Amino acid sequence: MKHSLLSTLLIVLLCFPEPASAQKAGLPYNRFTGEITQTKVVQTGQSKAKTCQALRSWIFKTYPNYREIMKVDDPGTGKIVYQDKEPIVSGKFKSFSYRVSIDVKDGLYSCTIDQVRTLGPGSTEFTSADMDFPTIGIFKKDLDDVERDISYTTNKRELAKLYKERRTLKSFLLDYHKSHQTMLAQFNMIQNGLRLAVNGIGPLAAK
Repeated sequence: MKHSLLSTLLIVLLCFPEPASAQKAGLPYNRFTGEITQTKVVQTGQSKAKTCQALRSWIFKTYPNYREIMKVDDPGTGKIVYQDKEPIVSGKFKSFSYRVSIDVKDGLYSCTIDQVRTLGPGSTEFTSADMDFPTIGIFKKDLDDVERDISYTTNKRELAKLYKERRTLKSFLLDYHKSHQTMLAQFNMIQNGLRLAVNGIGPLAAK
């Protein structure tokens, strides 16, 4: 790559004048920290106890391994926290993990999904996904540079190198896209499932 990772990263981070929480279509993340995080606040019109019962029922039915993933399960305080992981089908990523934190009060609850980490093929430890979006920005800029170089390079050997670099960059970007689509689908499944359960709608709603 032509530009150092650190210097380009600083440029990318400084070019984000929008509010910290980016909630456009796609995977939500904090533009200042890069943290992938999604928070939903749902009005229930129900007591804390009834809402907790519905949420816990949905979690127990959705996750057969709920005894392993539950970190906090306290209906008295309205706190529910669990952590789980899901597979990703891509060359760069094997799976991702996430934390779900639910805070229930009379009349509403909030659900935050964060602490997203990814696991690559051959790796044994999950690493934070907080740098995904800055890294994507770097790859896109490098891809633009390569496309420009290809447009005016005539040397066949140099062109072959540039074409190879372009394929690599496009492959990386595609892997990030696949992983983020998988994450977003899981986030939406959780948020929608919890909301429908509280509303008494859906196959996993509390009866």
